[in-house]
Amino acid sequence: MSDKTQIPLIDFFLHAYFYFLEQSLNRDTSWLKNLKFQSEESNTDEYLKKFLQDFISKNNQIGASDIDKVIINIDGINYQVSLEDLTAFKIIEVFLPEQLSESDKISITQSKESIYTNPDLYLIIDHEEEVFHKSIELKSTKQDKISGSSVQQVNPFEWVIFIQRKDSKEAIATGYYIDSITEKLPFPDRSPRPQIAFSTLKKWNNNFRIKEDKVLIIHRDSSLLDTKMLILRNWHEYLANEWLEIIQAEEIKKNEKWFNNTLRIFALKYLDYVESLNEDELENLKKQLDLLIKK
Repeated sequence: MSDKTQIPLIDFFLHAYFYFLEQSLNRDTSWLKNLKFQSEESNTDEYLKKFLQDFISKNNQIGASDIDKVIINIDGINYQVSLEDLTAFKIIEVFLPEQLSESDKISITQSKESIYTNPDLYLIIDHEEEVFHKSIELKSTKQDKISGSSVQQVNPFEWVIFIQRKDSKEAIATGYYIDSITEKLPFPDRSPRPQIAFSTLKKWNNNFRIKEDKVLIIHRDSSLLDTKMLILRNWHEYLANEWLEIIQAEEIKKNEKWFNNTLRIFALKYLDYVESLNEDELENLKKQLDLLIKK
């Protein structure tokens, strides 16, 4: 058994269950080709939510599997459980957003640092009379990369079911939301929405979720999370660093963002302004800017 003070047993179950769910959904993707993604002339995941609500309700435990042990490796240290230790877990309810009670919403708010938003699906999981609540994010795209949720709404370790809606043998990937983030942060028109991609989640799964013989091994390296966590926790700093790199670049890259030119124009104007200041005025400008930055 694992040291539960390090990794709760529910986390082992979720890693195993979503691996099982992904395998089951990918086994026959005809359901995806027949699923409706239009509702009253707008794109919607309404039918996808209902399909997955029904599918998870019917496949609410770890079923017949090609694994008998789960290992979570964190920074080189292994924690493991046998699959038999996870068979008592059962998903007893799968709620759509409109089915959530006020107590459910309070529970969701208390479980995350981000602001409250309705989850796409909400699971109630029973384990020997202990009950767990887990929200699920659904993402779907005909391409690959899309804008994700705003930084205020993202729960980096929320489970995501990512659907790629095109002819493909493997159209579904599951994992932590953070593992789908591409480390691209488009220029914000309102609240920043870090880019996510189906291929990014698939690549993470291929590299760090490995099945060897009948053992499912999940590798987590804290250092690999640093850049993505900076995007979510301090996106102002992330964008400022990115803009500084644009100013320092010695050549124009292909497919540059539309505002790079404006940044260069602003930099020239700012340099002209700074050069017009004496030493005291420059120091006062730094202090004033620091005062105006929201901490």
